[in-house]
Amino acid sequence: MSEFLIEAVGLRKSFKGQPTLDGLDLLVPAGSVFGFLGRNGAGKTTRIKLLMGLLKSDGGTGNVFGLPVSNLHNGIEIRSRIGFVSTLGGHI
Repeated sequence: MSEFLIEAVGLRKSFKGQPTLDGLDLLVPAGSVFGFLGRNGAGKTTRIKLLMGLLKSDGGTGNVFGLPVSNLHNGIEIRSRIGFVSTLGGHI
């Protein structure tokens, strides 16, 4: 197993031809605390959903817990080991 819990190289995602994420490179070492910060529409939720296997990337690679996120079955294993809550927009 890698010393990194999250590894991403060149992850890309577009919606209706508009790039939302254009080449995410990310290494998160085991034992660290990490978060995404940014303005609305910056791609934070898209990044998380790609890394959880909820969205299919348009390119690049990603691994979480040493499991490739491109594999649907791995996405299930990844999500069983983490917690994530997303709103559908609007305010709570």
